Amino acid sequence: MTTAQPIIAVTNYSSSSPGITLTLESTGIFLGILVSASVLAGVAVTVISKMNKISNSITQIEKTLEEQARNAEKIREIDRTLALHIQEYVNRKDVVQMVLGQLNEKIDHKFKRVLFYTRDIQRFLQRDTDFKIREYEETTQQDE
Repeated sequence: MTTAQPIIAVTNYSSSSPGITLTLESTGIFLGILVSASVLAGVAVTVISKMNKISNSITQIEKTLEEQARNAEKIREIDRTLALHIQEYVNRKDVVQMVLGQLNEKIDHKFKRVLFYTRDIQRFLQRDTDFKIREYEETTQQDE
């Protein structure tokens, strides 16, 4: 008896026909290249998305810094205005104190002149008449 051997595939290999012959090895290499390319594409997408996030973060930081710079300028302007108002207040206070001091000096001067004239009149009246000078005491009693 003859034993028959099974034939899996029969191909007519002809070197003169143009085309691609796929073998298990070439298919494995091709699939490996595809898997590597997809992994590289996934890494590229991840890197690009992270770079976009970083870019957005930098843009937000720039906007925040610009806003803080505007706020700092406003604070400097308010500080200058406050300093001007404080200086104006100090100047007005000094003027009021000077005017009050001058008023006080005028009142003292007028009081001394009135006192001098009053004493002069008292002396005149004592010399020429029987005028008696009474001592005046200021007593302050509170009503109970």
